[in-house]
Amino acid sequence: MSDRVETEVAGTVSWELARNGPPPDYEHLPEVRAGIDPKPLPRRSGPRLEIIQEQKTQLYRDGFLIIKQAVPRELTRDARERVQGLRASGGTTEFQRGFQFFATTPECQQGFVNMFEGSRLGEALRELIGPFSPIIACDAHNTPGADDSGFVGGDQGEMGHIDGMMAPPPQYYPANVEDIAALGKDPDDPEAMHRYMSHLDHTVQNPMGTPFYMDPERTLTLGTFTAFVGIAFSDQTQMGCGQTGVRRGLHHDMEQFFRMQRDAGGPIGYEGPGWPRVEPTSVASGAPRMGMPAPLLQPPQTRHGGPVEIDGWRDSRGRPYTWITPVVLEEGDAFVALHGLPHAGTANHSRQTRYGAFYRVRRFRPNNPYEGDPRWLHGSRDQNDRLADASAVTFDYESYNPYQMTIDHLCDMWSEWDGMQETVARERAKQGGRYPVRLEFPVSPEYASGRLPPVESPRQA
Repeated sequence: MSDRVETEVAGTVSWELARNGPPPDYEHLPEVRAGIDPKPLPRRSGPRLEIIQEQKTQLYRDGFLIIKQAVPRELTRDARERVQGLRASGGTTEFQRGFQFFATTPECQQGFVNMFEGSRLGEALRELIGPFSPIIACDAHNTPGADDSGFVGGDQGEMGHIDGMMAPPPQYYPANVEDIAALGKDPDDPEAMHRYMSHLDHTVQNPMGTPFYMDPERTLTLGTFTAFVGIAFSDQTQMGCGQTGVRRGLHHDMEQFFRMQRDAGGPIGYEGPGWPRVEPTSVASGAPRMGMPAPLLQPPQTRHGGPVEIDGWRDSRGRPYTWITPVVLEEGDAFVALHGLPHAGTANHSRQTRYGAFYRVRRFRPNNPYEGDPRWLHGSRDQNDRLADASAVTFDYESYNPYQMTIDHLCDMWSEWDGMQETVARERAKQGGRYPVRLEFPVSPEYASGRLPPVESPRQA
């Protein structure tokens, strides 16, 4: 690597800082910024975490990997104590019934940051991914146990999602056919339903802060990052206690789907082929609902390992989960997954709160003029080129076009994983092409730009 690259600075972050992680007095750590503690980050502790070749092969095939004993217990217990103290004081905010969002104070956020950057996990991930800006925030979607009335929370269904998908805001999605007509759109026009949000622009957001379009040119409707990382700061080995669920192997399908969208002219994400804003067939039935990407509409196939069959793995109604695989973690374990691997929250039938912190890591971009800017709350964002309030900024596309880079990454999901390149090349050589199974997306008869769920093709890429 040249000296020029070694000393390069993007935004507020040097290559060295992105490669080595933050010092204890990093000015953008939560407690430092709040003026509570000038040096909150503990000295990194725990044994060195080595990701061996067998694990890398599993990560390539499944799209996720569990890293055992990634975070020392003193850090997980400290994070839990901070959250429990906030919860006891009534300081939490409801995310939705059955979930609570605890990252509401600098003290709690610092506890979460300490688990990531104060352990050896950040070091291991920088070897696996490459350099990335210091983590200064994250999400902690913790699932309370079943209540006395029998309510079981945490269940997001089996279809799954990838972060950056836009949650359905009631003020923009139609509740009935009359809402569609009132907007001046034809409910009988499948293409109008497919691009139902076309009257909006990139400045309009949903209540979760996700914009309807990432860029002014409307080429992209999906946020992205490199790796989705979770840390358990409670035991999650009892089946059905709210584990994260993943759709194992679906990253191979999702990449092929995004490449199909790009090749068909886009946009990438919602409104592109196979991903309507409003599902046209649902409008025809009189019950409009948001569309989903074509790959998620299929149950597990042989290429995914087949249906999931695990005793005690059941949804909030007691029915077996068969599409999603549980990520079973002991306290202090972590998992890392591709951004493009669909995942979901699951039902917590236990009486104990399930505690988990989730980090969104994007590989360092040397040309990004805002790299590491604290307004992006690096670690919590699935729209990494929007401010923390999701408002848009302006880029000089000749020097840095983040939206094209995002499209390129969605269509080549391993491109940002420095430590996986040899493994990816080796596995693709073994399987005789880019994918374990080549897919095709048949044109749907319901609407011209749509695609049906994928079918396996005898042709290999």
